[in-house]
Amino acid sequence: MIPKMAAAVLLLLLGAAPAKAAEFDYRTFPEAIKTAETEQKLVMVFFWADWCGFCNKIRAEVFNDPKIHEVFDRDFIAVSVNIEKDPEKLSARYRARVLPTLTFVNAQGKVLGFWEGAADQATFMEILKYIVNEAKKS
Repeated sequence: MIPKMAAAVLLLLLGAAPAKAAEFDYRTFPEAIKTAETEQKLVMVFFWADWCGFCNKIRAEVFNDPKIHEVFDRDFIAVSVNIEKDPEKLSARYRARVLPTLTFVNAQGKVLGFWEGAADQATFMEILKYIVNEAKKS
């Protein structure tokens, strides 16, 4: 017989909501470029800062969405750049002036497009589709 406390814990566990997907698997920029070349993928560079409310919002509400992961993981590799700790100076190289900024590049580092500011799941999905289509043109 299961003690009452154990039964209550079991019910809580069984009734718990499924875990959300984790944020993207971030890589360093050089690693992302190398992987993009070998796997025929694109790179998204996410420029952010700890104090940026919209950065935190997009991370929590968009980057953790399982539907986003399904599309993103097929075609993209992610790089995360805290603009206050940017030894490679990527924020200057890709002119990240507004936070958050999402810069999309190919395996040669050529910019295919970018997005400045927050985006919801639907908007982010459209951005991903647009970037994939642009990459096919070039």
